[in-house]
Amino acid sequence: MKSKQLKLMTTLFLCSFSLLAQEKNFPTDTFRVIKAYQPTLIDVDKISVPPEINDTFKLETEVDYQFFGKKIPVSFEVDPIAPARIKGEPLVRLYNGFAKVAVGNAMIPMAELYYTNRRSKDYAAGVHLKYHRQKHLNQIEESEMSKAHFEVFGKRFWKRNTLEGRMGYDIHDLNYYGFYQMPRLNPELKPESSLSQRYSRLTAQMQLKSTIQDSFNLRHQVNVDYHYLMNQQNNHENYFKVAGNLSQYKNSELYSLDMFVDYNKYDFDNQSSILALKPKISTIGDNFRVNAGLGIYLNAAGDNSGFHFYPLVEVKYNVLRDILIPYAGLKGEVKRNNYHTITLENPFVARDLELKNTDEKYNLYLGIRGTLSKRLSFNISGAKRKTKDDYLYVRRADGNQILEKSFYLDYDEIDELKLKGELVYRLGEKIKIYALGEYFNYKTRYADKAWHRPDLKLSTTTSYNLNDKIIAKLDLYYWGSQYAKGVGAITTNGDGEILDRTYRTDKLAPIFDVNLGFEYRYTKKLSAFIQFNNIGGVKYEKYQDYPLQGFNFWGGLTYGF
Repeated sequence: MKSKQLKLMTTLFLCSFSLLAQEKNFPTDTFRVIKAYQPTLIDVDKISVPPEINDTFKLETEVDYQFFGKKIPVSFEVDPIAPARIKGEPLVRLYNGFAKVAVGNAMIPMAELYYTNRRSKDYAAGVHLKYHRQKHLNQIEESEMSKAHFEVFGKRFWKRNTLEGRMGYDIHDLNYYGFYQMPRLNPELKPESSLSQRYSRLTAQMQLKSTIQDSFNLRHQVNVDYHYLMNQQNNHENYFKVAGNLSQYKNSELYSLDMFVDYNKYDFDNQSSILALKPKISTIGDNFRVNAGLGIYLNAAGDNSGFHFYPLVEVKYNVLRDILIPYAGLKGEVKRNNYHTITLENPFVARDLELKNTDEKYNLYLGIRGTLSKRLSFNISGAKRKTKDDYLYVRRADGNQILEKSFYLDYDEIDELKLKGELVYRLGEKIKIYALGEYFNYKTRYADKAWHRPDLKLSTTTSYNLNDKIIAKLDLYYWGSQYAKGVGAITTNGDGEILDRTYRTDKLAPIFDVNLGFEYRYTKKLSAFIQFNNIGGVKYEKYQDYPLQGFNFWGGLTYGF
């Protein structure tokens, strides 16, 4: 340890002495810097020949190789994979038959039967029967009625076409019971002729249409309609119509042609034909659709014969996809009026009607439809319509009676303004609500009022499904005031014969009807139901002096087999 300390002290002493020696021998001088120092490198001679290795001994090797074809066994087994299956809703089991029977305080009885084949890729066929009889309305004499319906129907499916047809026979028995409600000179006076009426209808329809919907095929549809009507007085009507449609896509445009010809013949020298051609072009874009065409009609109806031309224009624009869609259009047509369609609307008409076809000069409409949510949708529209030879129901004077028991047709020129609103709410299959409101404003050229046309129609249908076990349904109907042509005063002679009449406008009370029904499904096959109609017992007339049924109910059973 002492030796190491001694060496360290000796080293430090020598270093100190060396530093002192340098300080003593360091020369002193003075330098004057004129500019920055620039070093200069002197060129040197370089060897330009790169080094080489000259090897006098060279070794060359020859390689000889071969390929031996030898298979190596490989085993590979494919594991089968189960094919993918698309999950969908299971098919609902269908039954061949459905039967319904009911009785009530006003209906004795009601029976209905459906019978069809089950699912088939080749055809569908079935039969429908229905009968119901109604007793006196509110103790009104001879107000009973009955209806019977028989129908067979079927479809035949092919790869490219579908043929559909149906044939039916209907019988409607009723009485002109308004005779006992209308004003009479002698309340004890009995009708001069029978009040009973019967309508017997034979109908047949056939349709052939293509089912291939691609743009390369010419799509077609042909419809044939026929009906025969006979009343109790042995008056006859024959109606025949053939209609067709051809359409094909070219790029983003759809070209179509609608055409039809019909012929109607009814007793009392009523016969006419309508021929129509309606070429149209539809341009379809991502958010819009424009339809443009021309309606060419020939109305062959005696003195009223002539050609009619109508624009056929419609525009739709999808502002917000399937949420807000405004639309507008302009159209017109010649509308067929015959004894068949009129008696379906009002069965209390006279048999000796004068029939004319209605000329709808124009129908200008616009509206907006869409969805407020996935459950709520709406449709609001307005229309301005002008018609010629549009019919109104009136009762005329008949001999020594103040008014006739049945209705006739008065033809007029009518300007109609219509506002319409629809609202649909659907919560799956549990709750369904449909509301409809329509407002009308009429201006007639000859009549004082638009007889038997209400200015307001409101209706609401609500259904509630509780676990597919109990079904409740509520219907509300409201019709505003209607006007009818009535007799204000009469002038008679001493024998009680009517010499003169003055007419007036009668206002019919509004119609308000509430119907409520319940159904209990005991099994998938068997259920029971009960229906309450006109719960408020409101007495109202849809047609002048023809009141409808007051409060009534009926119930029964349904069975699937």
